[in-house]
Amino acid sequence: MTKPRVPETNETILTRAHVEAYDRMQAALRERGWLETEDLLLNGIVSGFTLEVGSGPGYLGLEWLLRTRDTRLVGLDISPDMVAIAKNHARELRLTDRAEHLLGSAEAIPFEDNAFDAVFTSRSLHEWRNPGTILTELWRVLKPGGRLYVSDLRRDLSRTARKFLEKWVKSEVILRSLQASIGAAYTMAEVMALLNMTELVGCEVVETSLGLRVTGIKPV
Repeated sequence: MTKPRVPETNETILTRAHVEAYDRMQAALRERGWLETEDLLLNGIVSGFTLEVGSGPGYLGLEWLLRTRDTRLVGLDISPDMVAIAKNHARELRLTDRAEHLLGSAEAIPFEDNAFDAVFTSRSLHEWRNPGTILTELWRVLKPGGRLYVSDLRRDLSRTARKFLEKWVKSEVILRSLQASIGAAYTMAEVMALLNMTELVGCEVVETSLGLRVTGIKPV
């Protein structure tokens, strides 16, 4: 039986110790080729002006830029430390002409309607206090015909998947955060219920081995 959802607090995810440990973990995922870059491309996010919400240390969006041509990216995050780290990584990868990282809340995205060709976010959904509001914001700034991609953990992970994740994590700080994140994550049915309360009714929700994924194309 799936346990009731326990929301994750910002205090858990915004400490300096967590930020530094999360940066190291994301770097390791990038080195192993375990970021979701390939999945973004397979889901048609291959061109244009793109927004990454909850960009963290920036690796996913920056790797996407490296894999695409004539693309630009804006990363948005609520942590000043994460934004600073992402900007530094953009400089290291010589992508500052194509990448901009901003401090801001996804509840009020600082862009006009229909601004982006694609919007994606990874491992942030369970952190949102008002997921319906943020999903509506993602849809608002997406151009008609633009693509949405949302991925996250899910609370009803199999025991095998959970043990795999816990075994791979080397940092005690990140292990505690991972466990809290799984407890705060949604099930597929819960995500579908969230979508049904927004304009994103036509989006597809699928379960993956380590979580779930929401994809959709905004109607023209």
